[in-house]
Amino acid sequence: MKKFKVALINHIHYFKFPEGINNIKGFIEFINKNYHSFIELELFIDEGCVAPFFIEEDLKTEMQYWNPSNIRQIQEGEITILRRYDYEEKLKEVIQERCVHCIYYSEDLCQEDFKSHIENIDLNGKCYGFEGKTE
Repeated sequence: MKKFKVALINHIHYFKFPEGINNIKGFIEFINKNYHSFIELELFIDEGCVAPFFIEEDLKTEMQYWNPSNIRQIQEGEITILRRYDYEEKLKEVIQERCVHCIYYSEDLCQEDFKSHIENIDLNGKCYGFEGKTE
């Protein structure tokens, strides 16, 4: 497992700090110096996983050009990169702790195919589709 500090933009996009920058203060200075131009940033792609957790074997990034004047919010974030096996084992634990309490959980389907969860719930148990069961 590896953890990296990153720039989190608009609460959803995780970017590598540009070369030579290793904290949010340096990143903000970079943004302010380049405020009226497009800047090149490297985005972590969260396909087959849910950010801020990524699978090492599938890790992809994409270069994008952003206009700093259109960024609403920036904060320092942290991503975790795990081997596939470790990611899947942790996901199975999250399903057993969290998903079983959701109205959409189907024991037959979900225990056989945990992969249906892989792009819907992060390894902290955060799921935008979660609705708790009323008993």
